Amino acid sequence: MPKVTHVTYNHGLQSKHLHLGNLVHDFKNPDILEPYIEKAYTDIAEAPPAWAESRALENFALTLGEDDEADDSDDEEGPRYRVAAAAKSVKLDIKDPAEFFEEVTLKSEDAKKWLASHLSAAEDLFPKTKPKIWMLTGLILMTHATWSRLSSKQKFVPGLPAPFDPTGVTAIRRSSVSEHVKPVFGYEENEEIKHIPGGHVIHETGKYPGTRGWAAQWELVDAQILPAEKGKGGNNQLPLHVPGQGAKVAVVELKEGVYAKNEDEEAVDDDEYWEKFLDVVEEYE
Repeated sequence: MPKVTHVTYNHGLQSKHLHLGNLVHDFKNPDILEPYIEKAYTDIAEAPPAWAESRALENFALTLGEDDEADDSDDEEGPRYRVAAAAKSVKLDIKDPAEFFEEVTLKSEDAKKWLASHLSAAEDLFPKTKPKIWMLTGLILMTHATWSRLSSKQKFVPGLPAPFDPTGVTAIRRSSVSEHVKPVFGYEENEEIKHIPGGHVIHETGKYPGTRGWAAQWELVDAQILPAEKGKGGNNQLPLHVPGQGAKVAVVELKEGVYAKNEDEEAVDDDEYWEKFLDVVEEYE
């Protein structure tokens, strides 16, 4: 079975500011906590830059997750899953994430300022748990996706393509309550259970408008905090500003291959912490 490297989003994410190279604290909610928005590749209608690749996915279905709310599922039908399918999808990837981090992220003054200010805030609020930083290195976008909740005896793995043959993907797309009208946000309960090729049984379905991000690959940005006198220089060394403490630097690198997972916990769940954190960030900037 292929390795799962993407986390999934049950309702999709607005794609307007979802760009390869973004830096976030909360990969499950990547539009909060003042993320860094990378602008090196913003228009996916254009040919990708040399550091990125774009691959069209025709008639594609993605497993979003197991349906843990389905207590009424019939054992004879199999477990329930959530799936998104679309006629037009695209998979975007950074070819060499470590090289991108060194040659694009760390050569951007805005990105370095974001990293330094956020790492300074984390140091200032220590011993509170330091929030992690993640970089967006892969993305699956789907246009006018059909969302479905279904039962199946086949094995579905969140973050991997759903185990449908082409006729099954077409059938699930056509089962949408809004297939032949303007896309409608959300889904409706179906009065009649619908069967699609392969023995899958659809229970709920609907349409999400526009282009949305349904899966994303996030890789960990590691930061080693050192007294300034122990720093060795280099483009990946950032000076920190931590009031009341001696001079410090952060040595940052991308931990290539260390991916966020669906089962990982969200960022620090403490509103008071984040309010103080962002105040410190603002003071630094």
